[in-house]
Amino acid sequence: MDLDNDVPLKIAQVRAVSDQHGLVPSPSTAAIIVICLVLFATRVASSAYSQSQQVSVDNGSTKAKTVPIAGYWFPLLGHLPNMALDAAGFTKRLRSKYADGMYALNFGGTVHNVMYTPGLATALLNQKTSNADSEHVSNTLMKTIFGFPKAEQAKYDAALPEIMACYKHLLSEPELGNMVQKTASRICTHIADLVTFNASPVDQMLWERSSSSRPVASSSDDPPSAVEASLLPLIRDFIAHTANPAIMGSNFIQNNPGFFDDLWSLDRGFLFLAAGVPRWLPFLFPNATRAHIARRRMLSSLRTYHSAMEKYYNGDNPGQDWQDLDDVGALVKARMEVYRKYEWSLDARAATEQALLWATNANSNSLVFWIICRIYSDQDLLAMIREEIKPYATAVQPKQEFPVAEPPRLENFDVEALCSKCPLLKSCYIECLRLDTASWSLKIVKQDFVLQSRDKESIKSDTSGWLLRKGEYAHAAHDLHNTDPNYFPNPMTFKPDRHIKREGKQEATADMGSIRPYGGGSSMCKGRAFALKEVLMFVAAIVAVWDIDPVGGGKWEMPQHRKATGVYGTDDNIKVWVRRREMQAS
Repeated sequence: MDLDNDVPLKIAQVRAVSDQHGLVPSPSTAAIIVICLVLFATRVASSAYSQSQQVSVDNGSTKAKTVPIAGYWFPLLGHLPNMALDAAGFTKRLRSKYADGMYALNFGGTVHNVMYTPGLATALLNQKTSNADSEHVSNTLMKTIFGFPKAEQAKYDAALPEIMACYKHLLSEPELGNMVQKTASRICTHIADLVTFNASPVDQMLWERSSSSRPVASSSDDPPSAVEASLLPLIRDFIAHTANPAIMGSNFIQNNPGFFDDLWSLDRGFLFLAAGVPRWLPFLFPNATRAHIARRRMLSSLRTYHSAMEKYYNGDNPGQDWQDLDDVGALVKARMEVYRKYEWSLDARAATEQALLWATNANSNSLVFWIICRIYSDQDLLAMIREEIKPYATAVQPKQEFPVAEPPRLENFDVEALCSKCPLLKSCYIECLRLDTASWSLKIVKQDFVLQSRDKESIKSDTSGWLLRKGEYAHAAHDLHNTDPNYFPNPMTFKPDRHIKREGKQEATADMGSIRPYGGGSSMCKGRAFALKEVLMFVAAIVAVWDIDPVGGGKWEMPQHRKATGVYGTDDNIKVWVRRREMQAS
């Protein structure tokens, strides 16, 4: 028998029989089987770490728990597909599954510990910088998002403590009061022009143009009784053009009328820039491409601004377009001293100012939009807010002495009283921070340490802390706490008086409680004091002077949330009719 020739013949016969009876899978079927096996194996392997384990640290002197890692299906990617498809729903489901306050996710091979109870969040935010730090994250974002020159990293590190010290001008008097007073004065001047009833864009205010405003009349022979506009850009841009002169000065706003359109484009593409997505993939990531283009234009505008500021500080003529630099805010003036001391380039200054303008506009402006939506959607609440703010934000209608009536104006505008004596207004502000923001605080773990919750129950019971390892990331997921039914009954329902406290005969007050919208510790938002006053004064001014209804007078439909870096955005175009409130002439 010739074995050399017989074996191939037998193999060929077996293959023929297998093919005839479908016993051998096709290449595509085999590939599917392999993929399924890989996914299944990944799930099984990753699930081995889905339960917390007790471990000993510090040579056995301390007991701690490991953070359970949620199981995942995709090798290398980990939980990234889950976050891309439904980040909010996915993280909330894990909150229900891991009820002890913390779980871990795998993002491309890196471990991200997510904590959501107030005690754990407070412990992380107040952690020693030798254990966990956010500065590395900030440094990275300054380069990837805002374009800070890598070659000047050493100058940035040297100047950073003094740059941070400049934020006292946003936190303390008299600078904070001066900034609030300037903004309040501009609100009183411009609130009557939230909409102007002008049909031509040439005659409209900048914020009207961006909101596609157009007058509406009941008939062609009647004067317009309302203005139809897109609410989000109307509110957002009105605030930007009214508030930012107190920071950057009036010349910057006048010379760069399209700056804030670019700022919104950068904000929309923020996460793409952070991830390093290039601009040359517009067909895949159009928001990333728009963000790159917008950043370039903004940096150009800010370089021109700082070139004029440098001439101004040298005693030279800054140019015809920059004759009013005296009114630049105290914060930017203080930063200028630091820039000059450390010889920062115009590129470095422009990038740092771009970060400042993003931080002061991206969240507060959109938050006012959400508060306006929620107040105006409830006519009873609107009436109560108007009654509460009436002594401190008094709108009057001047007597008609000319054929065309004057618009209403704010006769009395007491910002401090709005913040301290209007608990319902402030409670609405806090409730919108709870429901309409999705902020997370991020730190990098610099060495192994045990994180111990600071809530009273954990301290009393001496519960073991959580072991966080060097190189991992730690997130305080504030939105998961804000929507936790264990802390807030009916958490997805907007309750305007949820945060009001009444004790005996004392006046009612509203406070944040366990909500931490501005983070905590050394990384707490430096503009939080101004943000509270800014939001409340804009809301009060709009509510006092204007009626806002859905187009056609139908029912208010709350816009859907779109994930953003802090305050939620929306893709819904909320069209409204804006009318002057009817009030008796004074």
